[in-house]
Amino acid sequence: MDEVLFLSDAWVEAADAALTSVAGADEMATAVVAYRVTGGPDGDCEHHLVLGADRPRMVRPGPDATSPTVTLTMPYDLAVAVNQGVESAQRAVLDGRIDLNGQPDVLLAHQAPLGAVDDLLAPLRARTRYAG
Repeated sequence: MDEVLFLSDAWVEAADAALTSVAGADEMATAVVAYRVTGGPDGDCEHHLVLGADRPRMVRPGPDATSPTVTLTMPYDLAVAVNQGVESAQRAVLDGRIDLNGQPDVLLAHQAPLGAVDDLLAPLRARTRYAG
């Protein structure tokens, strides 16, 4: 498979395609986790992980986007390290290196689907290319 540039539109599309086998939970309220990455090679960028009764979706925010329930903001180098598994996102939040805004309890309430998302993104991580 071809390499995909981290955080590019093609990467977000590939991430969304990788999530097709994750089922939502009927009783689960929709939550939107926004990932804002600052200082990337193409400037700042953002993508959303939409969790809820439907399957999880990875999307770019647009004019019709739902407001994020929780937002994680981090510099590009930390986003790369987290994606590669070199850094723990949880540790980075606790250390204050990831800025967390909104309703962080949503992350705990959606722990199972977030774990499934992480597992399904492993093949994409293996073919992700990083700028610089």
